[in-house]
Amino acid sequence: MENRLPRIATKTKLPMDEINTAIEKMHFLVLSPGRLLNTETVLPVIPDAFIDFDEGQDRFLAGVRDGNLPPLRLSAQYDEMLKEQGVDETAKKFLQRNVNSARWIIEAIGQRRTTLLRVVEIVADRQRDFLEQGDAFLRPLPMTEVADMLGIHVATVSRAVSDKWVQTPRGLFPLRRFFSGGTQSDQDGQMSWEAVKARLQEIVNQEDKKKPFSDEMLATQLREQGIEIARRTVVKYRQQMGIPAARLRREF
Repeated sequence: MENRLPRIATKTKLPMDEINTAIEKMHFLVLSPGRLLNTETVLPVIPDAFIDFDEGQDRFLAGVRDGNLPPLRLSAQYDEMLKEQGVDETAKKFLQRNVNSARWIIEAIGQRRTTLLRVVEIVADRQRDFLEQGDAFLRPLPMTEVADMLGIHVATVSRAVSDKWVQTPRGLFPLRRFFSGGTQSDQDGQMSWEAVKARLQEIVNQEDKKKPFSDEMLATQLREQGIEIARRTVVKYRQQMGIPAARLRREF
């Protein structure tokens, strides 16, 4: 319909309030009723890490959940076998190779856990404003910066956060959500793109629905809040967020 409600009213000879009521009811219609028959079970996401507020220390603390994974260790029996006299040399080499491999795996798992914990600790410290106040206060946090702080390669940080979820006082989030670039802000110095999107959503929510803001006006509103942003960037984010253009947001 592309929000051409006056034309619809003229064609149908119906008052605008009845048309708006009909449109509201249409929003509740199921476009694909066959999906209601889907019995596939959706498994809940189990967080890999958590961030909690410690009132005594007045700061957010991070931790890693090990789940049901038991502590890994190598049986001392294998070391004893390697020391035994008279063991076939071929068997000894085979055993030594596998013992070394097992030790490497145990060490790698421990290092990955430690890296994950250190990364989440940085998130808990750097994203305090977000944890206390919400999306509009998410700060830019490039992975390269975290890698420099930890003295490791950025690829190691990327692997550590890949497919990981963190439980926070604000809800459950993919860990990658906390890593993004940003733009300059007069108020905070820097603001993440996610925070800019949150501000954009606030402006759209509060606009006069009979005279919604154009993309240029949205950019102006953000600039007045001290956020440096171009109109084309506003268009890009508006589309990513599923916010219609001004003429489609207009209410009659």
